[in-house]
Amino acid sequence: MSKDRWTRRGLLLAAAFALAVTIVPLSPGASLAQQRDQVVIGAAQEPSCLITWFEGCTLAVGAMVMNSVSVGMVDFNDQWRLFPRIAEKIPTLRDGDWQLLPNNRMRVTWRLKRTYTWHDGRPVTALDVSWTYLMARNPRSPTVSRFVLRKIENMQVPNPNDPYALVVNWNERYPFANLGHSILPRHRLERQYLQDPSRLKAHPEATAPTGNGPYRFVEWVRGSHITLEAYDRFPEGRPQIRRIVFRWILDATVLQANAIAGQVDVTDINNFDCVQVAEIERRNPDVAGHYTPALIWEHIDFNLDNEWLRDVRVRHALAHAINRAQLAELACPGGRQPVAHTWLPPRHEAHNPNVRQYAFDQARARALLAEAGFTPGPDGILRDRQGRPFSISIMTTAGNRLREQVQQVMRDQLRQVGVDLRIDNRPAAVLFGQITARRQFPHLVMYAWVMSPVTLPAGLWHSSQIPRPENNWEGQNNPGWRNAENDRLIDQIMGEVDTQRRIQLLRRQQEIWANDLPAIPLFFRLSLTTSRKSLQNVKPAGLSGTYINWNSHEWSWAR
Repeated sequence: MSKDRWTRRGLLLAAAFALAVTIVPLSPGASLAQQRDQVVIGAAQEPSCLITWFEGCTLAVGAMVMNSVSVGMVDFNDQWRLFPRIAEKIPTLRDGDWQLLPNNRMRVTWRLKRTYTWHDGRPVTALDVSWTYLMARNPRSPTVSRFVLRKIENMQVPNPNDPYALVVNWNERYPFANLGHSILPRHRLERQYLQDPSRLKAHPEATAPTGNGPYRFVEWVRGSHITLEAYDRFPEGRPQIRRIVFRWILDATVLQANAIAGQVDVTDINNFDCVQVAEIERRNPDVAGHYTPALIWEHIDFNLDNEWLRDVRVRHALAHAINRAQLAELACPGGRQPVAHTWLPPRHEAHNPNVRQYAFDQARARALLAEAGFTPGPDGILRDRQGRPFSISIMTTAGNRLREQVQQVMRDQLRQVGVDLRIDNRPAAVLFGQITARRQFPHLVMYAWVMSPVTLPAGLWHSSQIPRPENNWEGQNNPGWRNAENDRLIDQIMGEVDTQRRIQLLRRQQEIWANDLPAIPLFFRLSLTTSRKSLQNVKPAGLSGTYINWNSHEWSWAR
C-alpha cells in the first residue's frame, strides 16, 4: 500500500490562470521529432528514494516510476486481474503448485521465465528472490513491514543447476501466497547488506535502481526530473517510446497549466480534482481525462498517544463535528466520491457498508465533549479538566490547495463546537518520509491510502505494526491503535484461505474499527489522470502499485 495525496479544487478563470502559473519547458530546443520519441509524465510529488518497501520510501510516485523500471513475478492489469510476468504461471490450489499442509503450513512452487535480465545484463533468477526475502526479513534492514515475511519459513532454490525454480515454505497460512515476492538484484546489493543492512537505504541502488523492466534508469535531477531509456532486451517487447521523463511539478495549479499547454503528455499522482481535470479537457481538446474507479481512501489519522485523542468520546465528537459530505463535494461535485464510513473502499470485496456511522451533528459533538470533561472557556474554546484550551494541530502535504481548503472548512466547523484547530503542513517528502513513518504528528494528519484488491489490514491496523524504535519503525499503524479483539481478528484474517470466511472476518474487523475510530474516514476517491489522445494504449488502473504507466512498454504515438 502506498501513500497518495489529493488536491485542490481548481476552478480558475482562464485569464487569471494563464497569468498566475508557470509553464515548465518540455525540453528547451527539442525538435518535434525528439518530443515524439519520448513521453513526459507530470507528477505533483517527488520521491526521496525508489525502493518503495523501505521505510520512508513509500510515496506512490516512487512506485509509479518503478512501474516502468521493474516488473514483478506477477502483476495486476487495468481490469484488476492478476497475470504472470517473470513467473511462468500463477500457482493455484487446484493445480497443486500451492499446497496446504498439516499444522497450517503451506508450500508454493514457482518457476521463473529464463528471458528476464537485469539492466546490466545479468539474468533474473530465483536466487535474487530468495536473497531479497532474507535481506528484507532481517530486523536491521529498513523494511516497512515484516508481518507477512514472518509467515514464511524459508525460500529454497532446490536445484543448484536450475536457478529458475523456487519453493516457498510457509509456517502459517496466508490467503495471497500466489502474489509473488519482491525481487532486487542480489549482485548489486549483497556487499552492502553484508557490511551493514541498516545502511541499505543509502546505497546508490535506492535512488538509481538496476531494474528488470521495459525502461532503464538514466538520471535523476533532484527537484526537476527522472529520465528513463527503453531497454531493448525487455522480453515482453521492445518499448516503442524511446524515452520516458518523469517531471516533478509540485504545485497542482502549475501542473494543470502544463497539461493544458501540452508541456506534459501524461499526469498521475497529480493532486487534481474532478473540476481541474474537466478544465484541462475543455481547454486542450487533445487531452483526455480519465476518471477511474479506484481503491483510494482519504482520511485523517488521530495520534492516539495524545491524552485527549485517546478518549474515544473525543474521537467520535470530532467525527460528528465535521461535515464530510461537504468535504467530498469540494473534491468532486455530484456525489462521485462517496463519504467513507470505514477504511475499505466499496469496490473492495470485503467493504462493509453497515458499520457505525457519524453523521454531521454538532449538538452530538458538544454533548460527547462535555461527557469527556471539556467545558466552555471565555473565548469560546473548550477547556479540559486542568483548564487547558482544547487546541490541536492538523498536518498534511504543503502546497496541496484542496487539502488546505478542506482544512479551512474543518477549522471553522470545529471552532463551532469549541475546538481550536491549528494548521501545520509540510512538504510531502518530509511528511511521508519522516513524520508519518515515525509518528511525529502531535494530533491529526490528513492523507490517502492507495490500496489493491488484496489489501489486508495487518500492516495498517495490527498493534504489532505501530512504528517505534523497538521494531526499527516497522509498520504503518500510524495512529498507534491497540485493540485486542482487532488483533485476534487480523491474525485470523491473515491466515484464512477461504474467501467467504475471510470476507466475513474483514467485515467484523471494520465494525470494531468504526467503533474505536482510530482515524476519521473522509471519502473514497476516483483515480484522476490525464493523457494525450494521440498516445495509444494508456490504460489507468487506479490501484496501489499499478499506476498509469504499468504498461508503458505498450504505449505508442498515433501516426
